[in-house]
Amino acid sequence: MSDVAPLRTVEAGASVDLIDQLPIGLAVLAADGRWLRANAALGALCGVDPGEHVGRTAHHTLLPAVAPQIDAALAGRAELHDLALAPDTRGRHLRLTLRPLADGTALLQLHDDTARKALEAQQETLAFGISHELRAPVRAIEQFARRLLAQDPATADPKTTRDHLQRIQDASGHAGGLIDALLETMRAARPSRPAAAVDISLLGDWICAELQDADPGRPAEIHIAPDLWAWGDEHALKQLLGKLLHNAWKFSAHRDAVRIDLDGERHGDRVALRLRDAGRGFDMRYAERLFVPFRRLHGADDGAGHGLGLAIAQQLARAQGGHIRVESQPDVGTTFFIELPAVPDEDTSGS
Repeated sequence: MSDVAPLRTVEAGASVDLIDQLPIGLAVLAADGRWLRANAALGALCGVDPGEHVGRTAHHTLLPAVAPQIDAALAGRAELHDLALAPDTRGRHLRLTLRPLADGTALLQLHDDTARKALEAQQETLAFGISHELRAPVRAIEQFARRLLAQDPATADPKTTRDHLQRIQDASGHAGGLIDALLETMRAARPSRPAAAVDISLLGDWICAELQDADPGRPAEIHIAPDLWAWGDEHALKQLLGKLLHNAWKFSAHRDAVRIDLDGERHGDRVALRLRDAGRGFDMRYAERLFVPFRRLHGADDGAGHGLGLAIAQQLARAQGGHIRVESQPDVGTTFFIELPAVPDEDTSGS
C-alpha cells in the first residue's frame, strides 16, 4: 500500500497519542502474536474496543480468515503486503499489511478499501456502457462514409451526398457528447476541493438565468427560496444543481410554461433541499433506473440524453457527503430531495 508514512512513524517510536490519532488501523504485535498495542481506528474497523484485546493473539478472533497467514509471517519474520480480505458481513473490502519492525515486533495495518473497490466497479460499468453506446454512432459514421466513397463524383446526387454528410456529422456529435459525458463522470469521482459555505439560492438563480438565456422564448415560473446554504465544494454543488435544474427544464418541454420550485430546511447538521417541477414525470416502478449510468426512462424523442446526467448528480452528492432521492408521478411532475451537510454553526462566512 502507499500509506508507508504511518509505518515509519510507528517504527521510529511515535507517541501513543499520535498512533491513536492516525486514521489507519494499526496494531503492534509481539513475536508470539500477542497484541501489544492497537489504535482506535483498528477498533472501529473490527467493531471492538481495542484495549480489551491487548495481551491476546487477537487476530485469531478478529481476523480468523487470515490468522494463519499472520502467524506464518510472524514466525518467519516475513512481510505480508497488501493482502485482500474477502468482503465481510457488512460488505466491506479490507486490506492488510504486516511488516516486521527493528525491535522484533511487527506492525499490522488494516485499511478499508471499500470506496476504491466501489469506484473500480463503477469505472468498469462505465467502460462497458460507453463501449456499447459508442457502437451506434461509430457504425453510422462507417456506413455513410462507405456510401460516400462508393459514389461516382460525376453522377452523385448532391442532395444524397449532403444527407450522408449530415448523418456523419450527427453521429460524430453524438459520439463526442458521450465522450464528454464520460469525462465529466470521471471528474465527478475525484476528490473535491476543501468544503466551504455555499449559497445554494444564489447558485440556483445563476443556473436558472443561464437556462432562460439559452431558451429565451420559453415562459417560465421559477421560485427559489432565499437563504439556502450547504457545506461543500461550490463547483461540485453548482454542477450537481445544474444537472437537476437542466433535467427539470428539459422534461417540461411539453408544458406551456416551465415551473420549478427550489426550497429546503435545515435539520441539525444536515440540510434537506427540495427541487420540484411540473414536467413529464415518470412511473415510480422504474425509479431505481434513474441514477444508473446509461439507463434512460424516456426515449430520444422525449428529450432523453446520454443517460449520465443524473448518475453524475448522484455521484457528486455522495462525494459531498449527501445523497439524492426522487418522487414522481406521470404527467404531474418530479421532486428531487437532495440531502447535504449543513454549514457548521461556528462558520460565519455565509449564513
